[in-house]
Amino acid sequence: MNRNVRIELSTSQEDWKVVRECYVQSFHRYPLYKYMIPDDNKRNAFLRAYLDANYDVTVGSGEGILLVMRICENENNNSNSRIGGGVVFVPPSRDGHGWAITDDEPYWEAYEKHGLAKISAEGFERVKRYEAWENNNICRKLSGSRIPMWNGLFCAMLPEHTSRGLGSSLYKEAIKIMAEYWLKKSIQQKKETQDTGNGFFSRLFSGNGSNYLHYFTLLNHRKLPTAQAVSIKSAEPERCTKSPQNKSTLHKSMKEMMGNPTAPVVIAISHSEKAAHFHEANGFHPITRLPYFDPVEETPPFYTHVLVLDPFRTGKVNICKEALATSKPAKIPN
Repeated sequence: MNRNVRIELSTSQEDWKVVRECYVQSFHRYPLYKYMIPDDNKRNAFLRAYLDANYDVTVGSGEGILLVMRICENENNNSNSRIGGGVVFVPPSRDGHGWAITDDEPYWEAYEKHGLAKISAEGFERVKRYEAWENNNICRKLSGSRIPMWNGLFCAMLPEHTSRGLGSSLYKEAIKIMAEYWLKKSIQQKKETQDTGNGFFSRLFSGNGSNYLHYFTLLNHRKLPTAQAVSIKSAEPERCTKSPQNKSTLHKSMKEMMGNPTAPVVIAISHSEKAAHFHEANGFHPITRLPYFDPVEETPPFYTHVLVLDPFRTGKVNICKEALATSKPAKIPN
């Protein structure tokens, strides 16, 4: 990755505001958001409110993580940097079926709180119709597969940085930090439950496999970046302690998770051919492409692409594909 660019986990509201503006610029012509808010003059304001609502439900509630891309003006002075993009990930649900917060209600409540309807009542209704359709035809079916999943909710950078290879570097580094974050949190939760032997995370480390670190090094021929703190609710993210003991424990856990069926896959839902091709170029497998027809208004249809990345080599890509091929929405397991 470019020496002048680094990716790190952030809990800062100020960082989020900058990343949000990167999203607003990048998403202005995105098919989903053009459908939601056809009026160019209202789209940016609507997008800000929509993104803030999603942030509150995910990262703000502790059910998501924000990774920011910092561009250093001088490689010898990391303190002089600016944010050029970022990624929001939603972690696996606590029961291990799909990702956290797939219900519509928390999002709709946040949309009302952030005044989407005041900006555009028509846009707010379109958001609700589309997201109900997505939940019914994608989210619930994937949850029914009983596979733990991360959801790459948003990923973008400022348009001025595109077509320079930074997007691929950003996403690959973000995936690595996300995986390391998840493993650290899993180890922490395993320790908390090892006395009782109950819970999902007490069963996470039963498998064997090849070297996880080697796999992610192959992604871009670089070392793993320094991981950030496990807790995302602290005021500022702490640096991961790279003591020999911690490093050894993480290395062992990474090896054990390779090929382990309880390890998560990563889901990306995209609404443009260009974005879908970007994900494919970065290791994602396309598993379906569904047309969305507005059931109320006669708007031009657009396609929703669903893609899967299997960083731990669980072999679950085909199961995800089969789950979406069912004719009826899958029931979420109890």
